[in-house]
Amino acid sequence: MKKINIVQIAVLVLILTGCEGKFEPINTLNSVNLLLPLDNEQCFGTKLESGKIRVEFDWDDINEPTEYAFYYADGITGDTNSLTTSDSSIIIDLEPGTLYSWNVTVTDDFGHSEKSEDFSFYTEGLADSNHVPFPADISLPENVNNTINVSWEGVDLDNDIDYYQVYFSQENPPTLFIANTIEQSFNAHVEMGTTYYLNIVTIDENGNYSDSKVTVTF
Repeated sequence: MKKINIVQIAVLVLILTGCEGKFEPINTLNSVNLLLPLDNEQCFGTKLESGKIRVEFDWDDINEPTEYAFYYADGITGDTNSLTTSDSSIIIDLEPGTLYSWNVTVTDDFGHSEKSEDFSFYTEGLADSNHVPFPADISLPENVNNTINVSWEGVDLDNDIDYYQVYFSQENPPTLFIANTIEQSFNAHVEMGTTYYLNIVTIDENGNYSDSKVTVTF
Protein backbone atom coordinates (compact mmCIF):
# COMPACT_ATOMS: atom_id res chain seq x y z
CA MET A 1 0.00 0.00 0.00
CA LYS A 2 2.82 2.38 0.76
CA LYS A 3 4.27 1.87 -2.71
CA ILE A 4 0.92 2.58 -4.34
CA ASN A 5 0.54 5.83 -2.38
CA ILE A 6 4.04 6.92 -3.34
CA VAL A 7 3.30 6.22 -7.01
CA GLN A 8 0.02 8.13 -6.81
CA ILE A 9 1.71 11.10 -5.18
CA ALA A 10 4.48 11.04 -7.79
CA VAL A 11 1.93 11.03 -10.63
CA LEU A 12 0.04 13.92 -9.01
CA VAL A 13 3.24 15.94 -8.67
CA LEU A 14 4.08 15.33 -12.32
CA ILE A 15 0.61 16.47 -13.40
CA LEU A 16 0.79 19.65 -11.34
CA THR A 17 4.33 20.35 -12.48
CA GLY A 18 3.34 19.84 -16.10
CA CYS A 19 0.59 22.44 -15.73
CA GLU A 20 2.92 25.13 -14.43
CA GLY A 21 3.50 28.04 -16.79
CA LYS A 22 0.47 27.26 -18.97
CA PHE A 23 -1.98 29.61 -17.28
CA GLU A 24 -2.70 32.57 -19.52
CA PRO A 25 -5.34 34.99 -18.24
CA ILE A 26 -7.95 35.93 -20.81
CA ASN A 27 -8.03 39.56 -21.89
CA THR A 28 -11.54 40.77 -21.02
CA LEU A 29 -10.70 44.46 -21.25
CA ASN A 30 -12.64 46.81 -23.48
CA SER A 31 -11.44 50.22 -24.58
CA VAL A 32 -13.04 53.07 -22.65
CA ASN A 33 -15.57 55.45 -24.17
CA LEU A 34 -14.42 59.08 -24.04
CA LEU A 35 -17.08 61.48 -22.78
CA LEU A 36 -15.81 65.04 -22.28
CA PRO A 37 -14.55 67.25 -23.83
CA LEU A 38 -16.61 66.39 -26.89
CA ASP A 39 -14.88 65.45 -30.10
CA ASN A 40 -14.37 68.21 -32.70
CA GLU A 41 -15.94 70.89 -30.52
CA GLN A 42 -14.85 74.00 -28.65
CA CYS A 43 -14.31 73.48 -24.92
CA PHE A 44 -14.95 76.46 -22.66
CA GLY A 45 -13.79 75.02 -19.34
CA THR A 46 -13.04 77.42 -16.48
CA LYS A 47 -11.00 80.56 -17.05
CA LEU A 48 -8.22 81.02 -14.48
CA GLU A 49 -6.46 84.21 -13.36
CA SER A 50 -3.29 82.82 -14.90
CA GLY A 51 -4.97 83.01 -18.31
CA LYS A 52 -5.19 79.25 -18.68
CA ILE A 53 -8.35 77.19 -19.15
CA ARG A 54 -9.13 74.47 -16.58
CA VAL A 55 -10.61 71.45 -18.35
CA GLU A 56 -12.04 68.28 -16.84
CA PHE A 57 -11.61 65.12 -18.93
CA ASP A 58 -14.12 62.31 -18.36
CA TRP A 59 -14.46 58.77 -19.67
CA ASP A 60 -16.47 55.65 -18.85
CA ASP A 61 -15.32 53.69 -15.81
CA ILE A 62 -14.24 50.04 -16.05
CA ASN A 63 -15.68 47.69 -13.40
CA GLU A 64 -12.47 45.83 -12.63
CA PRO A 65 -9.07 46.69 -11.12
CA THR A 66 -7.49 48.95 -13.70
CA GLU A 67 -5.06 51.75 -14.34
CA TYR A 68 -5.75 54.53 -16.79
CA ALA A 69 -2.97 56.15 -18.82
CA PHE A 70 -4.18 59.56 -19.97
CA TYR A 71 -2.46 61.15 -22.97
CA TYR A 72 -2.97 64.63 -24.40
CA ALA A 73 -1.15 66.53 -27.10
CA ASP A 74 -0.94 70.04 -28.51
CA GLY A 75 -2.30 69.71 -32.03
CA ILE A 76 -0.06 72.48 -33.35
CA THR A 77 3.32 71.89 -31.72
CA GLY A 78 2.90 68.12 -31.33
CA ASP A 79 4.02 68.28 -27.68
CA THR A 80 2.63 65.30 -25.76
CA ASN A 81 1.99 64.67 -22.07
CA SER A 82 0.87 61.60 -20.13
CA LEU A 83 -0.51 60.98 -16.66
CA THR A 84 -1.57 57.83 -14.80
CA THR A 85 -4.67 57.63 -12.62
CA SER A 86 -7.05 55.09 -11.09
CA ASP A 87 -10.01 57.48 -11.55
CA SER A 88 -12.15 57.90 -14.66
CA SER A 89 -11.60 61.65 -14.82
CA ILE A 90 -8.74 64.12 -14.59
CA ILE A 91 -8.41 67.92 -14.49
CA ILE A 92 -5.75 69.72 -16.56
CA ASP A 93 -4.93 73.42 -16.94
CA LEU A 94 -4.47 74.13 -20.65
CA GLU A 95 -3.48 77.03 -22.87
CA PRO A 96 -6.39 79.06 -24.31
CA GLY A 97 -7.22 79.04 -27.99
CA THR A 98 -5.31 75.82 -28.63
CA LEU A 99 -6.10 72.62 -30.50
CA TYR A 100 -5.66 69.50 -28.35
CA SER A 101 -6.12 65.77 -28.90
CA TRP A 102 -6.44 63.13 -26.17
CA ASN A 103 -6.97 59.43 -25.53
CA VAL A 104 -6.99 56.95 -22.65
CA THR A 105 -5.35 53.52 -22.43
CA VAL A 106 -6.69 51.14 -19.78
CA THR A 107 -4.49 48.38 -18.28
CA ASP A 108 -5.44 45.49 -15.98
CA ASP A 109 -3.39 43.59 -13.38
CA PHE A 110 -2.19 41.07 -16.00
CA GLY A 111 -0.71 43.71 -18.29
CA HIS A 112 -3.48 43.64 -20.89
CA SER A 113 -4.19 47.08 -22.34
CA GLU A 114 -6.70 48.70 -24.67
CA LYS A 115 -6.47 52.19 -26.20
CA SER A 116 -9.49 54.41 -26.77
CA GLU A 117 -10.15 56.37 -29.92
CA ASP A 118 -8.69 59.88 -30.19
CA PHE A 119 -10.76 63.00 -29.47
CA SER A 120 -9.84 66.55 -30.53
CA PHE A 121 -11.09 69.90 -29.25
CA TYR A 122 -10.26 73.60 -29.06
CA THR A 123 -9.94 75.48 -25.80
CA GLU A 124 -11.76 78.81 -25.69
CA GLY A 125 -9.63 81.86 -26.31
CA LEU A 126 -9.17 82.81 -29.95
CA ALA A 127 -10.69 86.19 -30.75
CA ASP A 128 -10.41 85.77 -34.54
CA SER A 129 -11.84 83.10 -36.83
CA ASN A 130 -8.65 81.36 -37.84
CA HIS A 131 -8.78 77.93 -36.30
CA VAL A 132 -6.69 75.01 -37.50
CA PRO A 133 -8.90 72.22 -38.91
CA PHE A 134 -9.44 69.18 -36.72
CA PRO A 135 -7.61 66.05 -37.93
CA ALA A 136 -9.81 64.16 -40.40
CA ASP A 137 -11.82 61.30 -38.90
CA ILE A 138 -10.88 58.33 -41.12
CA SER A 139 -13.09 55.30 -41.70
CA LEU A 140 -11.53 52.08 -43.05
CA PRO A 141 -14.06 49.37 -43.95
CA GLU A 142 -13.30 45.70 -44.52
CA ASN A 143 -11.29 44.62 -47.54
CA VAL A 144 -13.67 43.28 -50.24
CA ASN A 145 -12.03 41.45 -53.14
CA ASN A 146 -8.78 43.35 -52.54
CA THR A 147 -10.58 46.70 -52.86
CA ILE A 148 -11.22 49.19 -50.08
CA ASN A 149 -13.27 52.36 -49.91
CA VAL A 150 -11.61 54.90 -47.62
CA SER A 151 -13.74 57.78 -46.37
CA TRP A 152 -13.22 60.59 -43.90
CA GLU A 153 -14.91 63.59 -42.32
CA GLY A 154 -13.27 66.97 -41.98
CA VAL A 155 -14.34 69.56 -39.40
CA ASP A 156 -13.23 73.17 -38.95
CA LEU A 157 -14.77 75.58 -36.45
CA ASP A 158 -14.60 78.31 -39.12
CA ASN A 159 -16.22 76.10 -41.80
CA ASP A 160 -13.47 77.08 -44.24
CA ILE A 161 -11.87 73.77 -45.27
CA ASP A 162 -10.43 74.32 -48.74
CA TYR A 163 -9.15 70.90 -49.87
CA TYR A 164 -7.45 67.65 -48.84
CA GLN A 165 -4.13 66.07 -49.77
CA VAL A 166 -4.24 62.26 -49.66
CA TYR A 167 -1.06 60.19 -49.23
CA PHE A 168 -1.42 56.42 -49.53
CA SER A 169 1.16 53.73 -50.30
CA GLN A 170 3.22 50.85 -48.93
CA GLU A 171 6.09 53.25 -48.22
CA ASN A 172 6.47 55.19 -44.98
CA PRO A 173 6.01 58.11 -45.26
CA PRO A 174 3.40 57.45 -47.97
CA THR A 175 3.52 59.03 -51.41
CA LEU A 176 0.95 61.47 -52.80
CA PHE A 177 -2.14 59.55 -53.97
CA ILE A 178 -4.69 62.34 -54.63
CA ALA A 179 -3.82 66.05 -54.77
CA ASN A 180 -6.03 69.04 -53.94
CA THR A 181 -9.32 67.16 -53.69
CA ILE A 182 -12.60 68.27 -52.15
CA GLU A 183 -13.90 64.69 -52.16
CA GLN A 184 -13.98 62.76 -48.89
CA SER A 185 -13.53 59.20 -50.12
CA PHE A 186 -11.57 57.08 -52.59
CA ASN A 187 -11.28 53.47 -53.74
CA ALA A 188 -7.97 51.65 -53.82
CA HIS A 189 -6.68 48.19 -54.73
CA VAL A 190 -4.69 46.53 -51.93
CA GLU A 191 -2.64 43.36 -51.55
CA MET A 192 -3.41 40.86 -48.80
CA GLY A 193 -0.83 40.63 -46.01
CA THR A 194 0.63 44.01 -46.92
CA THR A 195 0.94 47.07 -44.68
CA TYR A 196 -0.24 50.43 -46.03
CA TYR A 197 0.26 53.95 -44.71
CA LEU A 198 -2.43 56.60 -45.06
CA ASN A 199 -2.09 60.30 -44.32
CA ILE A 200 -4.85 62.81 -44.98
CA VAL A 201 -3.92 66.48 -44.73
CA THR A 202 -6.80 68.91 -44.22
CA ILE A 203 -6.07 72.46 -45.44
CA ASP A 204 -8.29 75.50 -44.86
CA GLU A 205 -8.59 78.78 -46.76
CA ASN A 206 -6.01 80.45 -44.50
CA GLY A 207 -3.39 77.79 -45.16
CA ASN A 208 -3.82 76.14 -41.74
CA TYR A 209 -3.58 72.37 -41.89
CA SER A 210 -3.78 69.22 -39.78
CA ASP A 211 -2.62 65.62 -40.30
CA SER A 212 -4.50 62.39 -39.74
CA LYS A 213 -2.41 59.21 -40.04
CA VAL A 214 -3.40 55.54 -40.11
CA THR A 215 -1.35 52.36 -40.55
CA VAL A 216 -3.26 49.23 -41.58
CA THR A 217 -2.41 45.68 -42.71
CA PHE A 218 -4.91 43.81 -44.89
